[in-house]
Amino acid sequence: MTPRSAEFIAIGSELLEPCRYDTNGSYIALRLGEIGVPLRFRTVVGDRLDDLCVAFRAALARSDLVIATGGLGPTIDDLTREALADVLGLPLIEDPDLLRGLEERFRRFGRDMPPRNRLQALVPRGAEVLANRNGSAAGLLLRPGGKVIAVLPGVPHEMRTMMEESVLPRLGRTGRRFARRVFKVAGLGESEVDRALAEIHAGAQKVDWTILAAPAQIEIHLRETIVGDGHASEIERLDREISGVLGVHLFARDASTMEEVVGRLLLEAGATLATAESVTGGGIARAITRVPGSSRYFRGGVVCYSDDAKVRTIGVRPETLAAHGAVSAAAAREMAEGVRRLLDTTWGIASTGYAGPEGGGETAPPGTVHLALSGPGPGGAELVRLPGDRDMVRERAVQAALDLLRRALLGAAA
Repeated sequence: MTPRSAEFIAIGSELLEPCRYDTNGSYIALRLGEIGVPLRFRTVVGDRLDDLCVAFRAALARSDLVIATGGLGPTIDDLTREALADVLGLPLIEDPDLLRGLEERFRRFGRDMPPRNRLQALVPRGAEVLANRNGSAAGLLLRPGGKVIAVLPGVPHEMRTMMEESVLPRLGRTGRRFARRVFKVAGLGESEVDRALAEIHAGAQKVDWTILAAPAQIEIHLRETIVGDGHASEIERLDREISGVLGVHLFARDASTMEEVVGRLLLEAGATLATAESVTGGGIARAITRVPGSSRYFRGGVVCYSDDAKVRTIGVRPETLAAHGAVSAAAAREMAEGVRRLLDTTWGIASTGYAGPEGGGETAPPGTVHLALSGPGPGGAELVRLPGDRDMVRERAVQAALDLLRRALLGAAA
């Protein structure tokens, strides 16, 4: 049977906490879309048997394919097997092959298997066991009443391997797939992007279109349904039109990031970079060094948070601070020039500002950030007013600083 619609259930009480996020659902949505199966619902449910049963019953009532992750371990809160057996009216039966495999796994590590791990050998009667070569929790596949239920471990690398090796090959093909593209935009607000692209959006025809305010950037998400062996011709057409309208504000597509784009431009120019950071507290350097191979162009950075550190480490003049203050274009320029000189780089970039909750009075409220760039030719400075709380201001300041450098590198290469 080829599923017409799918639902994903993320199982685990920890996923309901404010500091934890489900990442499995995004991966599953992507892979199902590539074989033309739309993911219509995503549910997060805690480790309560009654709640799990409600989630599975609702999913089976409205979707052909249900994929769940989590709750397959040996602890008291791992209740996925019990919930499935309850919902489907099936007894749990110990699988002898699965039990032997568990015992052998513990022997390989020189340990005796705790009695509670025997629970991982229980499967609803008739379920197909999906091997997990990266962990102890096997997956399960059931086909009740023409539906498909796949239950996988919640550990992402285990889940992904099993999805690729055991689930996707068992799903029929729909004869279609979903082509996607994400455009990443800097320097414009959500409403500005919407206005600029209104005419293009009106002619988007059969391409689904969403504009999102992502952290420190705007994203345009396109999805086109491709039948047979066709190509994403509409997305390609829209790409050309969107690029023409947004110009330099369009900095990346799909998974590419601002720091990757900046790194590529630095490499192409044979240029090097140093950072002097106050308000961003090392965030610019952290973003740059997230990119593998960034040592080829990034020499280092200085976090000069106090006025004394600005003077002592990178040579900001005391008279500049006395006349203009640490949060000023003049101070930012001297920070960029000083770190460039200190580390002998092609470019130096600097940030100083008020992240909040305090600011510098009516003329410099929280979110006031001065960025500066020192490089070949005249230096540049930019004042930005960034909304949000302290963390958001700092994150947006990092992105704005990298974008300032990106535009300078593009201008130098033109």
